[in-house]
Amino acid sequence: MEEVSSLTPFKAVINWPQAEGVCPTHGPSTALLHPRSGRSEWYCGDCALEAKAKEVEEARKRERKSTLDAAACLPERYANERFEVATAAQKEVRLTVRAFRDLIAAGGQWAALVLVGGTGTGKTLLACELARSVIDNLGLSVRYCTANQMIAEIQAAYSTEGKTEEGELLRFTSYDLLVLDEVDAIRDSQSGNAKLLLTELVNRRYNAHKPVVAISNQPLEKLAKFVGDRVFSRLQENRLLCVHDWADQRPLSAS
Repeated sequence: MEEVSSLTPFKAVINWPQAEGVCPTHGPSTALLHPRSGRSEWYCGDCALEAKAKEVEEARKRERKSTLDAAACLPERYANERFEVATAAQKEVRLTVRAFRDLIAAGGQWAALVLVGGTGTGKTLLACELARSVIDNLGLSVRYCTANQMIAEIQAAYSTEGKTEEGELLRFTSYDLLVLDEVDAIRDSQSGNAKLLLTELVNRRYNAHKPVVAISNQPLEKLAKFVGDRVFSRLQENRLLCVHDWADQRPLSAS
């Protein structure tokens, strides 16, 4: 709808056709039928403005979702897959993840979702499904990466103009949800500070009340050996645990 503005010549406005009508929501009103609007009958101007506002808001949400999807870096292989529930144990981990999502929706608190179990048991798939739900239903920002990928991105700032370690730590702290895969497979680089960076980041997110998902192939009782006592301690506070103690679910390759 083309609206009357302060730039519309007054004489043109008073010569536009007018129509009277009553809106069930907004009551009686007079509609100006702009010659180029294509309207020949009365319409409610308030309804038209509300429809336009809704259209703008939906476009804004689509644009934000597109931005969040790109920033999340979710593995493409899990884009159209769902975690299938076939046993009571699998149902339990799904319910635990749902409870964690509810904590995220409530906001303002640290929480850790820890998924442990063997390879091929759906840990990453379930975490990515959670990430998609957080983006699609809560409109929050998510970042998925392995612990080594995160550390490599932070350390790349040492040789990248315009980037700093501090800036990269702030970036990883800023996401509403951080999903760290393979936290048990951290490799110390030549600088030897990989675990220190992991500790610093988890501590910053803890202090900022930003939740974390940690995924590991190691059983919970051995995890401290791989991530360090300080990180393990943080992951125990307000923790939800998913133990994937079933067999590898990936299909066998054809022989």
